[in-house]
Amino acid sequence: MPAKNKIIVKYIDILFSFFLLGLTSFGGPIAHIGFFRNTFVNQKKWLDEKTYIDFVSLCNFLPGPTSSQVGMSIGYHFKGVGGAFLAWLGFTLPSAIMLIFFGYFLFDFEDSIPNGFVQGLKAVVVIIVLQAILGMQKNFLKDIFGYSIAFFTALILILFPSSLNQFLCLILCGLLGVIYYRNEKVSELKIDKSSKINLLSYISLILFFLLLILLPILNSFFESEILSLANTFFKIGSLVFGGGHVVLPLLQEEFVSNGLIEKDIFLAGYGASQAIPGPLFTFSSFLGIFLANKYNFILISILCLIFIFLPSFLLIIGTLPLWSKLREIKIVINALKAVNASVIGLLIATFYDPITLSSLRSAHDFALISVAFVILFFTKTPQWLAVLMLMLCGFVFSLIGN
Repeated sequence: MPAKNKIIVKYIDILFSFFLLGLTSFGGPIAHIGFFRNTFVNQKKWLDEKTYIDFVSLCNFLPGPTSSQVGMSIGYHFKGVGGAFLAWLGFTLPSAIMLIFFGYFLFDFEDSIPNGFVQGLKAVVVIIVLQAILGMQKNFLKDIFGYSIAFFTALILILFPSSLNQFLCLILCGLLGVIYYRNEKVSELKIDKSSKINLLSYISLILFFLLLILLPILNSFFESEILSLANTFFKIGSLVFGGGHVVLPLLQEEFVSNGLIEKDIFLAGYGASQAIPGPLFTFSSFLGIFLANKYNFILISILCLIFIFLPSFLLIIGTLPLWSKLREIKIVINALKAVNASVIGLLIATFYDPITLSSLRSAHDFALISVAFVILFFTKTPQWLAVLMLMLCGFVFSLIGN
């Protein structure tokens, strides 16, 4: 990555710029990356096009929420670790606060919320996840091997759902990708000789792997709700390949399948997260409301939020100076091709259960899903507005049903 820049950027500039983006960036990670480019390349001219594309390229390579990682990269580029933190904080804070309030309201006043609102949110989730699957299929499934990986991953996880099987599928498919694509040529990439690898990069990567290994071990020895949540969210944040929507099946398997959170609550929160700006990973702060037993719900929400983003933070700091060398490693590139295909299968399995099975129970549900399909596929209605429209439709349908 280019180490030099002539623009003087202050900490407050980074925080304020990303806070405004956190308030206004609707539409998911691809849209967020467009907002970032317009703000930092076109308007503020903090970055040139090549540097920005390098950031996006790296963040597509890493597990975690792509748009948030791009933001961290921009902050780190100008002000190091402090800049990366402020970029994350500014972009994340608005949506996290909104979802914590929504979760608190749902937790305390669930009985007073019309059922139609929840059904409307669930209908939106069905179509949004379908869109994610189709979009990822277009980007990541390039051959019969990729389609086969996706199919068998979905089949295995539908028949034998578990978080362990999800992890094993990703690992096995990565190994198969290394073997299958071993003879494919990797296009030449220009290497930035100015990249400097510093001690902090190595420390961040070591800390990432230490937490990934030690948290499960510590969790097995000590019965601690906080340690258990930290381990779960850190693991999930480390395994999300292919886009923010992939966090859905990982979280679902950990919390819904284990009976810690009800399906309807889980899908309602995920649907609500589509109606607000900012990163999808802030859905974790909503879940924290329902996972707080003997601890303060705000503290647990913050804990969940921090630990799902922490892997991305450590990986950005660790790999940004190493990126020009990492992207030359053919074995890594080949493994990721198959991992991305497996991720699509993982998402398909979750699309089947619990999303479709719990959202399609009556004629009214089918009608809501049909309306959501038409709005999201055939109109240019913003996603947040589509969510509000479906909530209203669900309320009207519930009145008709009564």
